[in-house]
Amino acid sequence: MSAIDGVIYLFLLFFTNILLLAFVVHISGKRFMRAYDICREVLSQIGENIPDKLYLNQTTHMTVATLRMVSGLSEKDLLEMKEMDSKLATYMSFYSLMSRAAFLAKPEMVPFLACRSVQRTMEIGLSKHSISGFLVLAALRLRNTMTEEDIDIGSKVGKAAVSCFTQRYNTSELIPETVCLYYGFVSWRTEPLQTRAKKLRQGFEVGMSVGDIDYAFNGAMQHGMTAILAGDRLSTVMKLLGYYMQVANTYQHHSNLVFSIYLGAITMMIGGGDSSPYPAEAQETVPPKILELMYFYSALQAYWQGYNERSQHYVDKMLAVISTSNVDLQGPNSAYILFISGLNSVELMKIKCTGKLKSSLSKAFKFLQMASKYSSWNFQNKVRYL
Repeated sequence: MSAIDGVIYLFLLFFTNILLLAFVVHISGKRFMRAYDICREVLSQIGENIPDKLYLNQTTHMTVATLRMVSGLSEKDLLEMKEMDSKLATYMSFYSLMSRAAFLAKPEMVPFLACRSVQRTMEIGLSKHSISGFLVLAALRLRNTMTEEDIDIGSKVGKAAVSCFTQRYNTSELIPETVCLYYGFVSWRTEPLQTRAKKLRQGFEVGMSVGDIDYAFNGAMQHGMTAILAGDRLSTVMKLLGYYMQVANTYQHHSNLVFSIYLGAITMMIGGGDSSPYPAEAQETVPPKILELMYFYSALQAYWQGYNERSQHYVDKMLAVISTSNVDLQGPNSAYILFISGLNSVELMKIKCTGKLKSSLSKAFKFLQMASKYSSWNFQNKVRYL
């Protein structure tokens, strides 16, 4: 590198750090779209042009092509991959930041950003910011799937990425992101819920200590959901969620809405009452990801209280939200909603056996049977119960 190149690089590095600070400010202020635009502007300066929008078939084609590139990737391959040039690695961090903002501002762009990050890594080398791209790609492969090929590839890529991070980088500032992505959206296919819950709590604690508030609370949201699904005592989970919500309110973080949904669901399950605490008008105005949670816990509450028909009504609504969303990284929710659907179908078929109920039961059984091959701890008893 010449002296002139060195000066230019230092200037760009300083400029990049200023933009990184601006990004954090916008994220903290919930201005996710502006944060997304900041990253897009930076990437455009180095020729990384991000389209305004993508059609579903374009996203699907890019995802399939990228997965083909990494289908044979192993932990050893990642560990032995050359390190990316420091200048390029600095800019690669913006793919990770942009993906974070896109998850709330432009979820349809999340697959594109993950694929582009992975493709650039395979072309020019690995950086610590590449890990999140591999993990999001793995999560996309694993969502709502019932094929062994999908689970094999997604789990393999995810495990390789998180292992590479632990052995090669393990930097504290990226632990919250890595833990949230892997244990929140990938590992539920293969690891016990109790293990996931422990790791997600650790991710929250590290995130708060290093100032990564966004991923700290994302991990906390996943932890709260996992604790409920893992069968922890509801009174214990209520205390945990009460603490998370108190901290979220202190930081004025948007996760307080999610914690309120969790707490509302547990309160209803413990104390009884109406199984749908969410007004109809609220269900029509909230974002799809929040709506999905509302329907999930409405279905769970109704089943808990013995209202199978009402529970199935919310199951159908949640599945409709998932089917129409461009990107769904809700982890085990899709599996557990099918389990609830299967349980509802069994009870409702005692009254009237319809083709729709038979189809719901069959779909739930096949999904859980496949899932149990990779995590018998989480799913085998559910298969036996159905």
